[in-house]
Amino acid sequence: MIVWLRHGQSTWNAAGRFQGHTPHPPLTALGLEQAYAAAAEAAPLGIEHVVSSPAVRARQTAVVVARALGLPVHLDPRLVEQGYGEPLDLVGARTAAALADVPNGTALVVSHGDVIALAVSRATGEPAHLPDNGELQIVP
Repeated sequence: MIVWLRHGQSTWNAAGRFQGHTPHPPLTALGLEQAYAAAAEAAPLGIEHVVSSPAVRARQTAVVVARALGLPVHLDPRLVEQGYGEPLDLVGARTAAALADVPNGTALVVSHGDVIALAVSRATGEPAHLPDNGELQIVP
């Protein structure tokens, strides 16, 4: 089973800026609080693996949760957010390739709203729902 977690609020989320492949915007204080809250929600889910986008905002979120669960974080660059001008079908294809490499068991995958929306849409057949800026989501 894959449990999706969108990264906490970043400095660029707070400023309303598009981040795309920009790797460096870190979490805000609120983003860190969100990550700790997500760790508490993830604790009873039986998470066995944590996989994350390497973007700082996602990696920081993943590290907080993984530490609380006593697990390492595995980074996968295919889980980064949509780049400027990158077609959504390419985002979906690289996300699908990343998911094919997620270890068996219950995995927490920390990524970005667009990646999560596309993956959930592909899995359910429902239209993609992009989260509001700064909205932290756990999607089992």
